[in-house]
Amino acid sequence: MPLRSASRMGVTTISVPLGQRSYEVCIAPAGAVDMAQGIAAALGKPTGAAVLVDSRLGELSPRVQPLVEALATHLPRVRRLDLPAGESCKTLAAIEHTCGWLADNGYDRGAALVGIGGGATSDHTGFAAAIYLRGIAYATCPTTLLAMVDASVGGKTGVDLAAGKNLVGAFHQPRAVMADPAFLDSLPTREFAAGMAEVVKAGLIADAALLDTLEAQAGAPMPAAVLARVIEAAVRVKVDVVAADERESGRRAVLNFGHTVGHAIEAASGFRLLHGEAVSLGMIAALALGVARGVTEPGLLVRMTALLARLGLPVDVKHRLGADVLDRMGFDKKRVSDKVRFVLVPRPGQAIVEGIALDDLKPQLLAAL
Repeated sequence: MPLRSASRMGVTTISVPLGQRSYEVCIAPAGAVDMAQGIAAALGKPTGAAVLVDSRLGELSPRVQPLVEALATHLPRVRRLDLPAGESCKTLAAIEHTCGWLADNGYDRGAALVGIGGGATSDHTGFAAAIYLRGIAYATCPTTLLAMVDASVGGKTGVDLAAGKNLVGAFHQPRAVMADPAFLDSLPTREFAAGMAEVVKAGLIADAALLDTLEAQAGAPMPAAVLARVIEAAVRVKVDVVAADERESGRRAVLNFGHTVGHAIEAASGFRLLHGEAVSLGMIAALALGVARGVTEPGLLVRMTALLARLGLPVDVKHRLGADVLDRMGFDKKRVSDKVRFVLVPRPGQAIVEGIALDDLKPQLLAAL
């Protein structure tokens, strides 16, 4: 089914065509009331709604409580649960706590969840919705750039294990994604830069023109109108891939560009690195490997290293590839038997997947860098 979208008065709506699991991603300076109305319409008539909020966001953003209160006027039995901040909510213990809280508060199979926060909150909310009472509805209000362009779209949900990132999870599509770019006004600079890593990834794998836009803007404040177009372009890339391959049986693997090495670096750092920072490093490693294997245009590595650095992202991957990181690549979710499905980018806007034996991948990476 073709990708459909509509724009009006600063509102962009992109349909995710997945049959009975279809939904819409709305990108708009909507405000609390409009966001609540949109979410309520998408959820239908739930028997109750639990609102899961990143605790740090709840403290810092004045937009959160008005949104919760607006939801309470449009949905029944609205109660708020604050989650551990950031990646710390992505544990099985945190999921157990949420599911126990839902049960204690009497939420049944007709209930729904609403997640307000960044990518970790989206992942936690979606996974809790996927497994509580064997599956209930949910919607997300992404409040970080990374969540808006990547984590909240596509139905991948999950949590981390000590062994690695996102090793427990489920595919569970939301009923709606409501993204208000105004939330980004209070986003720390470091987190905004981290989100840009996923935008660069989108450009590299499917939209070369997006890279041109980023290069023209990098190093200076991005005008609101340009940022809105950048978010839309990145979401379109994600939605187009997901619509073609919902459960990652083929093409969807390209969305993991930079993530094989990136996830390993992120986990090895004890999650002190932000996800986007780790993906930046992973993309540099993947581009270098592509050059070494004769797949990637040599100039692309130089070009993207410069762009990522100008965006405020780390690019010094070589000294980070210690034994711990290399070992963690063996737990990559894309591994099949002794091979990792590694994503390479020959040229801007094009991505391919190659099966590389893990024993070959490690020395090739070290040699490439």
